[in-house]
Amino acid sequence: MTTELDPTQGSIWTDEELASVRSELVVAADRLRAEIDVAGGQLARSVAESTLEVLHDDLDVASHRAELLQDAVQAENAAAILEQTEHVLARLDLGLYGTCERCSGQIARPRLEAFPRATRCITCV
Repeated sequence: MTTELDPTQGSIWTDEELASVRSELVVAADRLRAEIDVAGGQLARSVAESTLEVLHDDLDVASHRAELLQDAVQAENAAAILEQTEHVLARLDLGLYGTCERCSGQIARPRLEAFPRATRCITCV
């Protein structure tokens, strides 16, 4: 059985293709959760270590703060991508995968193949 038609490309998403997309998104979400857990643990350890250590000069302090900031930004980015991935999985469950959130038109299949987390067509981006 086929489900979603992309009139701009003449492509049909089969149930098997949608299951494959779902599987890839679930794997990506699991990987992101693990990445966030690792980053959170590293950040907590870095903060704990900094309270135990005496940083000897301003350069040490600046370097340590830069590392903490970089770790925090990486964790924040991973969390944002995870949120987007979970949003797309929810849309997939509702049968809305490939439908633009803004105009309700179809998202071109090549766009979804390149960026499976897309929720807007190229016109609405």
